Amino acid sequence: MKFSTDKRPTPAFRANPTEKARSAVLASIAVQRTLLNSERTGTAHNITKTIKTLDEQGNVITNTVQRKPRKWWFTNPQGVFLIEVLFGGQPIAINGKQTAIEAGDLDGVEKVLTIIATAVGAGELDKVLADAKSKRKAGRPKKAS
Repeated sequence: MKFSTDKRPTPAFRANPTEKARSAVLASIAVQRTLLNSERTGTAHNITKTIKTLDEQGNVITNTVQRKPRKWWFTNPQGVFLIEVLFGGQPIAINGKQTAIEAGDLDGVEKVLTIIATAVGAGELDKVLADAKSKRKAGRPKKAS
């Protein structure tokens, strides 16, 4: 037998909080790109999720249903596309002040998503994501014991 010092890779949901936040934002960016492509082509997106429900006998039934993700981009009254990065359902202030980034058009939205994905992958937004997470946790009521 030949032994190895290699270890099994840690899945994202068990990673440290920084890696977990990065993977969550990168996964959300992938969803936004899918929504963007469906918006460009004029077709419905094909993003699904698996849910489990109970039937009358108490058996667990697994179903696949359409997801309804929220778009990160919107247009202002002048018709300019703006994008807000959402983390935990809340917009994050990447520069510390404003949450909206001007993209111009749908191609600009794609460019902004690429820039944000690069920054998240490089760890440039770790502090912003940690701040957003701490604000989110601070706003929650404490559990009664």
